[in-house]
Amino acid sequence: MAIIFILITWYIVDAHVPGIFVFLYLFQAFTLYFLVKYPQFIPAVIICLVTQVLVIGYELQVLKLGIARSESTGQPYYP
Repeated sequence: MAIIFILITWYIVDAHVPGIFVFLYLFQAFTLYFLVKYPQFIPAVIICLVTQVLVIGYELQVLKLGIARSESTGQPYYP
């Protein structure tokens, strides 16, 4: 579920930062609904939330700093 949210967040707004933040907020709120409604799935929901933030955060870092500086930390860039 997280990867679907991430792809929608990034591509539906064509990598424009304000739109990314809006969709990320909406999908985070939607995911938090499952945290409240189904507490037995807390680990899965937390993993989904963290995955969304990590992937979108790294893509925003690449967008801001560029590929060369982002790869200098040791994390390879996958287009």
